[in-house]
Amino acid sequence: MAEQRVISADSHFVEPPNMWAERIDKKFKDRAPHTVRGFQGKEGEFFVCENISPVPVAGFFAAGVPSAQLPEYIKKGFEAAPASVWDPAARIKDQDRDGVVAEVIYTSMGMPLYGLDDAEFRASCFRAYNDWAVEYCSHNPKRLLPLGLITLEDIQAGVQELQRIAKKGMRGAMIWASPPDDRPYSHPEYDPFWTAAQDLNMPLSLHILTGRRGTGADFFKGNLALQVSTLHHEVERSIAVLSWVGYWSGSPS
Repeated sequence: MAEQRVISADSHFVEPPNMWAERIDKKFKDRAPHTVRGFQGKEGEFFVCENISPVPVAGFFAAGVPSAQLPEYIKKGFEAAPASVWDPAARIKDQDRDGVVAEVIYTSMGMPLYGLDDAEFRASCFRAYNDWAVEYCSHNPKRLLPLGLITLEDIQAGVQELQRIAKKGMRGAMIWASPPDDRPYSHPEYDPFWTAAQDLNMPLSLHILTGRRGTGADFFKGNLALQVSTLHHEVERSIAVLSWVGYWSGSPS
């Protein structure tokens, strides 16, 4: 193992292409997120689902690829993925090589699913992901720490899913980077969820590209520099709302 000992606070899974089709509720199987080979004349393998723009899957595991090689690399599919995509034992070997003792692991393909319009469908996608992530990380739960996915149109359902994944061993969860305009995080409807997270000792995480306000991936669409440099604004805004309305003093944990 390398001499450095690092805990990664922002690692990512790359979900298997058939995961949702195999695990989602039966009523949604024909709508399940999946991958396709080639899209509108573009080469590569793409992650697709309703309401989201197709995403080339090779981009999810392109870390370390020189920028000059990215255009050709993106044309590849899962055949270019490292073994750790499928095998948690291989991921532990990667950790040992890099001097990493543990990883907090976010979704990759699940991020655009926060943009699904059908809340029931989205919740079903999230449950399927949560179950898969727990199973993957059960190989070494002290070093592989998955964050669950929660949607909050139905607060009580969100509380129940948070409780369910906590019992399965998850150590935290992701919520919208920014909620719908008519229900900012300062809205009292969220109070039971904040209380549940505190009681369960479940940290809540906000990640770029998971907002409901259209100010993440769609903000300054067409201008890549502006788009990339402002992706974090939705997270900052939500934290500001929670801070300035006094939420932290009411729920100090």
